[in-house]
Amino acid sequence: MRFFSLPLSSGLFRAVFWALLISVTGSAVLAQKRPARTYPGRFYTSVEKLAQFPGGQKAMLQFLAQNIQFPNSLDRIHYKTGPIKVRFIVAPDGTLYDITVDSQPVLIPEAEKGMDEYRISIIRAIEKMPHWIPAQLGGEAVAMLYTIPLKVDN
Repeated sequence: MRFFSLPLSSGLFRAVFWALLISVTGSAVLAQKRPARTYPGRFYTSVEKLAQFPGGQKAMLQFLAQNIQFPNSLDRIHYKTGPIKVRFIVAPDGTLYDITVDSQPVLIPEAEKGMDEYRISIIRAIEKMPHWIPAQLGGEAVAMLYTIPLKVDN
């Protein structure tokens, strides 16, 4: 017996779908504040030479490991964060802008505060980074969007 049905193309179905999606993912979206610094110009996603952390990839991973704090509250409940992506723009002078952290929706209420703390810790670590070596395109320093995938093994 059907109590309620909507054709997939109806506007009401789309509105209900988006409302449900926002309610399920809302905690992850709301936890992400606007970036502290927004890059004013254009940036690239494909360049000839990628931007680089001073000292290279290994030095960057070491820096992140030393500066990101995994909350005890998440550790206690053995919470698996799932994949996390950190995105930011490396400006032509090596300054970092538009730092954002994307993660899976938090489905366990006990983990919401801990995940907020974790995202904030990631953003603070990125903000503490020294100036990067900028990306190159046509022999000139350009701004580029950089993504770091993070995985926590706890």
